[in-house]
Amino acid sequence: MKSGTPLARLAVSLTLALGVIVPTACGDDESAQDRYCEAGKSLNASVSALVEVDVVAEGTNGVSAALEDVNNDLSELGESASDAASDEVDTLKAAVGELEDALSAAGDSLTADNAVSVINAIDGIRLAFSGVGETLTDC
Repeated sequence: MKSGTPLARLAVSLTLALGVIVPTACGDDESAQDRYCEAGKSLNASVSALVEVDVVAEGTNGVSAALEDVNNDLSELGESASDAASDEVDTLKAAVGELEDALSAAGDSLTADNAVSVINAIDGIRLAFSGVGETLTDC
């Protein structure tokens, strides 16, 4: 003797079926390489935007805003990077740290000396990103 009404059994069957289907439908079928490539593309765009900042005209606020985007994209890239790319990512993180230090030293106002330090640190990020870019050749 079966328990429950046919409608109840159907509801249980659908619930069990959806329980199996939903995780697959909502699962992340994007590969680690795909995530790394997407993060690399975003990071490339944010590094390009940082390099394009007119440091003298926009000051530390403009650089800080662009650097925030770089940091967000770098975090995503770091999470998806394989061990093979970790040295390049670490080099880029160090270059970002140098820019953060230069901005901190500059405070709210740029002088000729600290503007040069900020510009040099931005160039360091550009150079470090070129190493990361070499790890993105399979994208």
